[in-house]
Amino acid sequence: MLVIFDLDDTLIETSKCLTTHYLHIAFVAMQSAGLEVEENAFDELLSINEKELSSRFALKKFYNNYSDQIRIYEAGFAALKTPLPEEISLEIVPGALEVLDELQTAHTLALVTAGDSNLQRQKLEKAGIQPERFSKLVIGKGLSKKLDYQRVLSELNVHPQEVLVCGDRVPIDLTPAKQLGLCTVHFRNGRGLVHDEPKADVDFTIHTLKQLNEVFAKHES
Repeated sequence: MLVIFDLDDTLIETSKCLTTHYLHIAFVAMQSAGLEVEENAFDELLSINEKELSSRFALKKFYNNYSDQIRIYEAGFAALKTPLPEEISLEIVPGALEVLDELQTAHTLALVTAGDSNLQRQKLEKAGIQPERFSKLVIGKGLSKKLDYQRVLSELNVHPQEVLVCGDRVPIDLTPAKQLGLCTVHFRNGRGLVHDEPKADVDFTIHTLKQLNEVFAKHES
């Protein structure tokens, strides 16, 4: 079977370790570009982020509350793609390496993530996840992963019924997979604690990655 993983909040603790840092440098960048807000407005940005699908969406919503100058948003968005600082630690999700090791022995692994290519690869390196673990690694740019999933299936010559997708955000990671007839596993972690709809697009729900073993047992029975 082909197992496709998401990266952020699925294999690495992005929300826990990186999100606040990146939102702050984006906030400062927008101020430098002319955004006139009080310093405590950053707390508002953090509050918005708690309910949004991504830092990018949170930044856009926050910006729309204060300005109509697109250059201000663009300054903040560019800041979200800056390289990882050396002093920031990036935690791997508990059990992730062990699960990848176990699955590699019997299954094909792929990684489909979205964002800035250099930054996503930096995250992998900092977390100690070797890209070579995956037979296919796709870093998409669009808002939907549907085309990325189709690309992986085509290039690895795998049928939809032989694929399982694991991710934290149902609308981003799992809905496009379900549209293609893939088996979907919702990992309730990070943003996935909030973005767990639509339920119809979720075949299995797990709270730890090690529960994937139970999913395989049920899926193959």
